[in-house]
Amino acid sequence: MADSSEFGNWQVAIDNILDSIQYSDEFKSFSQQRSNESRVKCVFTDKLLKHVQWLPLYFDACKTWHGKSVEVARVWKNKGNKLFQQKRYIDAVNAYTQSCLNAPVESDDFSLSLGNRSAALFYLGKYQECVLDINRALGHRFPSDSRHKLLARRTSAFVKQGQRSEAEDSYRELNDFVSSKQFNLQGTKRDDFLKEVDCLEKSISNMTRTAAHKNETKETPVVSFGQNTVVCQATDAVSFHYTNEQGRHLVANRHIPKGSTLIVERPFAAVLLPEHYDTHCHYCFSLLPLTAIGCQRCISVRFCGEKCRDVAWSSYHKIECPYLDLYHSIGIAHLSLRIILCAGLDFLLDFLTQQSKYRQSEKASEKGINPDGKYDRSYLTVYDLMTHEDSTSSQDMLQYSLTAALLLMTLVHANFFKKVTSSGDSNQLSENFANLTLKGRNKSDLSKEMYMIGGLLLRHILQLVCNAHAITSLQATSSEQVSTQDTEQVRIATAIYPTASLMNHSCDPTIISSFINDVLVVKAVKDVEVGEEIFNCYGPHYCRMSREERQEVLKSQYHFDCLCQPCSQSDLSHLRFSAFKCPVCAGVVSGHSCRECGHLLSEKVLNGLKLKAEKANRQFNEAIRLMNSQDYDGAIHVLEDCRSQRQSFLYKDHKDLGQIEDAIARCYADQGDFSSSADHLFTSVKMMSQMYGERSIEHANELQKLAEVLFNAERFTECLDVASQSLSLFECLYSSGHEAVKQLMDLKDAAVRALTPLMQAN
Repeated sequence: MADSSEFGNWQVAIDNILDSIQYSDEFKSFSQQRSNESRVKCVFTDKLLKHVQWLPLYFDACKTWHGKSVEVARVWKNKGNKLFQQKRYIDAVNAYTQSCLNAPVESDDFSLSLGNRSAALFYLGKYQECVLDINRALGHRFPSDSRHKLLARRTSAFVKQGQRSEAEDSYRELNDFVSSKQFNLQGTKRDDFLKEVDCLEKSISNMTRTAAHKNETKETPVVSFGQNTVVCQATDAVSFHYTNEQGRHLVANRHIPKGSTLIVERPFAAVLLPEHYDTHCHYCFSLLPLTAIGCQRCISVRFCGEKCRDVAWSSYHKIECPYLDLYHSIGIAHLSLRIILCAGLDFLLDFLTQQSKYRQSEKASEKGINPDGKYDRSYLTVYDLMTHEDSTSSQDMLQYSLTAALLLMTLVHANFFKKVTSSGDSNQLSENFANLTLKGRNKSDLSKEMYMIGGLLLRHILQLVCNAHAITSLQATSSEQVSTQDTEQVRIATAIYPTASLMNHSCDPTIISSFINDVLVVKAVKDVEVGEEIFNCYGPHYCRMSREERQEVLKSQYHFDCLCQPCSQSDLSHLRFSAFKCPVCAGVVSGHSCRECGHLLSEKVLNGLKLKAEKANRQFNEAIRLMNSQDYDGAIHVLEDCRSQRQSFLYKDHKDLGQIEDAIARCYADQGDFSSSADHLFTSVKMMSQMYGERSIEHANELQKLAEVLFNAERFTECLDVASQSLSLFECLYSSGHEAVKQLMDLKDAAVRALTPLMQAN
């Protein structure tokens, strides 16, 4: 029996299978397969998954895991009640949310927790959210003996928001309930509540206007120059091209100014990473509101509202729900299953048997283009993405095939194929699953349709190695001090964007990508002239990696040698950011010589410089340790000494000198000395601009950090100037709906408000 620590660990299972069969006839037989369908069939025919001893146990038990529990829901509800009594309303909201996630939807505990959460939201001044939860509770069997409280609270929330017509409607419902037999308060409690009702009526009558409430939504941008008639998610300023060397790609058909929006695309399919289940909607990937709700079956995932929950359930979650633990273990391959579920079984079987009716032709130059001559968001565009099947080793292909077989097993177990098999056969497969797919040496009884889908699962896994796209969200990297938070684009999901996949790689890209929830927005970061190709960067950027590192990454993952301009020439222009200083002229040392005066450095001298660099790095790490221990004075002392040491042997533009300034700035800010922090950040900003360019996202991020520190230093005039610079860059690089743009607009407004009384006083 497998070690208990290996239970559910798919990578360990794959490694064990490879060790067991790598030199066997089974592996030789597998290596001879020439189609994805036959590879998956080979895995089942040879019962390779029988080596994974925990699989039968997993499939026997998985449908009972992560289910609802009245007992757990009540524990969280009672905890929320105690927190509410202590006026810890945010904590109470979180506890009630946990209760809602664990409570069966048909239970009283579900509606009671919604009602209680609405009360905490009301005291937080979140009146719109309060109303939403009240309406949910009223629609889920909320106990009649407490219904009057919700009706009164909802009416009061509308009054607080200045929504007179909504308040009047809610008051009428409240008044009707109070007049009915369901209202059973007695004695002083009844009298006190009726007085509250009278006060609400007076409040409504005193309202002089109705303020229409608007939901805050992120506006989805549109492409510049109008929509392309062929590549439907792209601008009309680009054209779809094909050559044998470059494959399919996008080329400018007119002058495109930097800042132009080139692509706005929703993914064909996307998967939220499990570490973000508690913070982002499982369907649209927006940040979860305080009123988040869960799946109606499991407690694993959350949604921003009923619409996302219901669409997710109907399109994929009803199949995936019991198997999420297993999918988490297989990583990016989960997205291949999501592609299948989003496309749908009936469509896929028709597509596989009648492809000619879905595509314009079989020509390589027209792959992905439908009979109407369009490259759109259809499954065809996903199917025709490159797989690099011919350059995949047999060992890797077996790993991918085993994973595809596992995903196919979950579909069989979930009765996904019920529509295309007889009822009896489908039920037999589901009930006798382990015997049919895992045990013994008898021939597997999977149907032709199942193997066809298995082949597609493997095809998409192969595609994802090169075509998967990270969806990112702007997040703070530190929570100790708001004023010193760095922000970065954190990967929250993995998606497939067929239009974005048309762009070839350059280490000096034409574009920058950003996201509004799951919508990809691609903007030009430089002017593009007619006939020039639109390039993406697949990760290795010339400002962040050496030529050798970039070439190694691109060759191993994407199977090509990069010939872009930075790779074809050299990295000498950026060498100064990682170079030693010439001891004669203080110029840039490259290899054994100075690029400026030609002075030759001996091996002994170079080794001495390297030893100094190692010593300075140890100093820097010690300073960070002191900083994390909140010994800021000690950290600053070590950092200043480290800076002095580095200045003696590093070139003046070396990135490590900027690193020192940023660390000193953080120390001062964490002590509350924001003005000193800002002085050091100015140096850091200058170096970031030199390294990445004045129009780079790195420069924009550093300017934003400086603006926030200047605000805390009450240097509002400088803050306004720096924030304006940063906002100008972000508006060129990102869409108006991006988090960074909104944050900077809020910061500018706050700086203006702070300056106004000072200007009036003068």
